Amino acid sequence: MRAVWRGSVTFGLVTFPVRLFSATREHGFRFRQVHRADGGRIRHRRVCEVCAEEVALVDVVKGYELADGRLVLFEPEDFEGLPVVSGRTIEVVQFAQADQVDPILLDRSFYLEPERSAVRSYCLLRDALERAWRVAVVRVAIRRRESLAVVRPRGRVLVLQTLLWPDEVREPDFGFLGDAVVESGLPEVRVATSLVNSMTAEFDPGVFSDGYRDALAGLIEAKAAGAEIPVSRAPEETGGGLDLMTALRRSLDRVRSSRSPREE
Repeated sequence: MRAVWRGSVTFGLVTFPVRLFSATREHGFRFRQVHRADGGRIRHRRVCEVCAEEVALVDVVKGYELADGRLVLFEPEDFEGLPVVSGRTIEVVQFAQADQVDPILLDRSFYLEPERSAVRSYCLLRDALERAWRVAVVRVAIRRRESLAVVRPRGRVLVLQTLLWPDEVREPDFGFLGDAVVESGLPEVRVATSLVNSMTAEFDPGVFSDGYRDALAGLIEAKAAGAEIPVSRAPEETGGGLDLMTALRRSLDRVRSSRSPREE
């Protein structure tokens, strides 16, 4: 892996050098746009919509459109005076209980690797967070963008997860849900709870697979080999016409009947 950031973690008077590595990667397929007739790559040019001239990259600047339609232009040097946290520091601003961080705020994940001289300080922070069941709330600037983030232990390593700012999370506006009050004693709720309990298991993401990606890989392989592409089958009926209680009971019966005697 290649480091995407180098700097130091600071909490209190303790400082130690670290590197950041992306903790995730995509396994999707990247398709190119090509000309059906000859397979040539489709290229997109930078063309000005006013003069219709092709524009060199050196002549491209950033612009921000105001509410009244006016466009404000910015040169690269205009951004240099903006305040930003040190580009080489992960500053711990507080510690918090792990369950106080709403998962909807989590954005990107990175592994923190200490320099060899900083292993002791790194492990000290990791072990303290694990024992206290806390996360470190930090400020960090990655690629000139300041972010709030949390640092938490994951096994033997520390993971930094950048957070969205609160105003980047949209509030749901589903007014009808405010009137939907369900009493916990209703028969449907009891059966639904039984269904939830029956389907509860230890979560292991390794037992799941991306069915669409697997099918797409098969399609690419078949097309490359010149094989005939099979026609997809229509999806099975899901019983959408059943009333709620009947659907719940049948679902519960299906789960129970699929279990082996040892699981009962």
